[in-house]
Amino acid sequence: MKITGIIIFGLFLALMILVGVLSSKHQKNTSDFWVGSRGFGKFVLAIAIVASIMHGGTLVGGVGMMAAKGPTVLNNISFAIGFLIVLVFMADKLRRFGGYTLPDYMGARYESIKFQAFSAIVVMVAAIATLIAQTKTMGIVVEQMTGIPFAVALVASTLIFVFYTAVGGMRAAIWTDIIQWLFMMIGVIALAIAIWKPLGGMSGMVTKVEGVAPGWSSLTGLGWTPMAFISWHVVWLIAYFTRIEFVTKMYTAKDVKTARSSVALGLPLLLIFINFTVLFAGAARVLVWNDVASPDKALTTLIANYMDPFWASVSLAGIAAAAMSTVSSLLLMSGAAIAHDLIRKSYHEPRGITMSEDYYLKISRITVCAVGLIALIGAFNTPTLVLVLVSYAVALTGASFAMPMLLGLMWKRVSSSAAFASSIAGFLGSGFWALAAEMGYAWTKVMHPIIPGFILSFVTIFVITVFTKPVSEETLARFFAKNPKNLQTAANPNVEV
Repeated sequence: MKITGIIIFGLFLALMILVGVLSSKHQKNTSDFWVGSRGFGKFVLAIAIVASIMHGGTLVGGVGMMAAKGPTVLNNISFAIGFLIVLVFMADKLRRFGGYTLPDYMGARYESIKFQAFSAIVVMVAAIATLIAQTKTMGIVVEQMTGIPFAVALVASTLIFVFYTAVGGMRAAIWTDIIQWLFMMIGVIALAIAIWKPLGGMSGMVTKVEGVAPGWSSLTGLGWTPMAFISWHVVWLIAYFTRIEFVTKMYTAKDVKTARSSVALGLPLLLIFINFTVLFAGAARVLVWNDVASPDKALTTLIANYMDPFWASVSLAGIAAAAMSTVSSLLLMSGAAIAHDLIRKSYHEPRGITMSEDYYLKISRITVCAVGLIALIGAFNTPTLVLVLVSYAVALTGASFAMPMLLGLMWKRVSSSAAFASSIAGFLGSGFWALAAEMGYAWTKVMHPIIPGFILSFVTIFVITVFTKPVSEETLARFFAKNPKNLQTAANPNVEV
């Protein structure tokens, strides 16, 4: 498989570089770089949404964790409700707002430069945590596919995805997402065909896995405490309407109708793709579980043992594609968080400093490279399971942003100070719990870090709102206009909605 893997993965990387170079020809300003000139249609955007959130951690970490704890790890109801919240409450207003980033919305809705700056920091921290997980996934997969040592595989993969993101911006991110989604689908279908007969199909898999791990297919799975089980599902419910790589894609749609349609189309694509992981997890538990040193190795071991070299390489390339499809969006958001939210909006504009578009593009690209390097270093030094690390990242963003985002679009009364304090409380609560969990404190196993953070955020926003005044009528009119067509965009009043 090694020579075949090198050839297939080499061709895949060459294609990614080509897309990046071609996309670079369209990068004339920050709008081009961060939101692709807001020109994407519903089908392209739906696939890009699924590709960017169905990352390598979902495949590698998800299959490993599901093999250990049962398919209840897969929480389709949480996914569906999260998508519904974005569809009903967020897609149209975010697109009409016409910003570049999630901190853009926070700063404008709550009339707070400080809140925008803090939100940018949260985005950076969460993005780096997720990037570490995705980078680690790519290293594992490329090593398995090509025989290249893990360190070399990690460095080579990182250089490629940083390059095409830095030169091609959002346009490169979206179009590489499309290509990577195709690789992902081909890879998972090929693996499903390869293991179907040894398992005896889906029913045969369930029968066999129950023979070696009784209770695996039950509603509560294996090894869950009641509170841990509930909090795990709450994590992903909140995660899917606060996933920054998801909700910020609303800004890239060509109009409001496209933004809403892309969310509606994305959910079935997501559920079709992710349910392959149930089959793979059961197969891993039955066929290779005794041969893996870590749950994160289960999927790659399954591929190596049950597929011929060519199709094994294709499947592994699909997993690598899943990881890459997420990192480009996260890198772009990191670049925008520094260049747009911190430097331009929080420092330059309040002081009357005017800089060129080229200046902010340069800062954004430098940030993309710097964050890629940080993720690379982190991937060498994290023993944490991939999906657990990703869940920490979504806990930080979920606890920090869920209440200010959702209530800010639904309830006029929410005040600036309440939203800001709520976000800080959520971030600190979840961050402290996640840190304690990594340090091995037994009491942290009672619930996922998002629960204490979300509770603190929820209580804080309602209590402080009671004693403080809402934002100005002018700002409320921008987000709660009776005639939505009259909503003014934040980044550019001439943006087509």
